[in-house]
Amino acid sequence: MEIVLIRHGQPDWGSGVDIYTKNPGLTDLGKLQSEKSSSVFEKNEIDELWVSPLKRAQETFTPFEDKKIAKSTYTYEWLQEMQDEEEEALYGKSKEEVMAFFAKRNSQSFEDWAEANHGKYMEVFSKNIVSNLEAELSNRGVVSLDAEYDRRFDLSESSVERLMIISHAGTMSVLLSYFLNMPLYAWTWRKFLPRHAGHTTLKSTQISGGHFFRLKEFNNVSFTDSDEEQTY
Repeated sequence: MEIVLIRHGQPDWGSGVDIYTKNPGLTDLGKLQSEKSSSVFEKNEIDELWVSPLKRAQETFTPFEDKKIAKSTYTYEWLQEMQDEEEEALYGKSKEEVMAFFAKRNSQSFEDWAEANHGKYMEVFSKNIVSNLEAELSNRGVVSLDAEYDRRFDLSESSVERLMIISHAGTMSVLLSYFLNMPLYAWTWRKFLPRHAGHTTLKSTQISGGHFFRLKEFNNVSFTDSDEEQTY
């Protein structure tokens, strides 16, 4: 089984002005990134495609839908990006104010990260994703057996061979931590920061009476034509 994780294209946070915008769509570059990202795949190559309902993810999904890359598509609310109360308060703020906020947050100690509002929120955010993920996978015959040494799955009844998920950096950090059985911290998304519209692929490998997922590729943006098209 293969799982392809794709972050949305470059979002238009400013909407043409110097103001932080809630639920933005894509910039022209973001739309180009999405178009080129989708061009790598053939019609019906993907069994199922799951996508976040947020506008930037839906606009990234558009060329995939137009090309009929997936046999079936589903929009799931639980794939939305993390957004704690402090981040929600940034909407309508200037670019300088937003950058100052994140600079201050990023200078915190690990202990402060974990204990602060964002750290507590991340626990709730990740639990919501994992519980919904496991339910949807189980419905498709992909069952988590245990995670004592590595997370093993029973794929003997799986109805999905290739799954694609279009979401966000924070959401992807939870998905990667889950499938690769790694610790999840409030700053994990910064360790696994994917480029816009890039491909990260997980591949199942049989072991010890089950399967684990290995990282086949990370942040593949070979479909771009220049460094300028490779954004975070």
